[in-house]
Amino acid sequence: MSSVSFVSGNRSVGLNQFHLEWCPKYRKAILYGGVMKLIEQSLIRTAAEYGIIMHNLHVSADHLHMFASLPFEMSVSEAFRLFKGRSAREVFQAYPELRQAFSKGHFWSPGKFCRSISNVKAATIKRYIENHQMKELNHSIVEARQEADQMRLCTYF
Repeated sequence: MSSVSFVSGNRSVGLNQFHLEWCPKYRKAILYGGVMKLIEQSLIRTAAEYGIIMHNLHVSADHLHMFASLPFEMSVSEAFRLFKGRSAREVFQAYPELRQAFSKGHFWSPGKFCRSISNVKAATIKRYIENHQMKELNHSIVEARQEADQMRLCTYF
């Protein structure tokens, strides 16, 4: 039996966890100092307001990583829209001079990365976000897949 704590919702039980990543337009290294703090606070407020559980957040100068559990009724696209839209609005309100650097009015790049955390252990994702070591993540994913395959074989005995 798995040691994972499942979340139960209205007629649903499971996990809705994702590793999310996105960057500013043109991948400008602008996420530091006051801008970084403002973005962190904005993302934390947004998560709290919409029932998103943020397990881990790391903001680098040119991108950010988040490990979060979304409510069952929320899609990943909706979560990205909320996080990117609200934080961009707050950044432009607090730092109007940044509108010059982002002349078309878009703070965040339209691109994004997301991965479901279904077979990957939460600790692995947290370690990856903290250390940014893709090699370790890929190795852990392979281990998790092998573990899942072994679990499927055990059900036949």
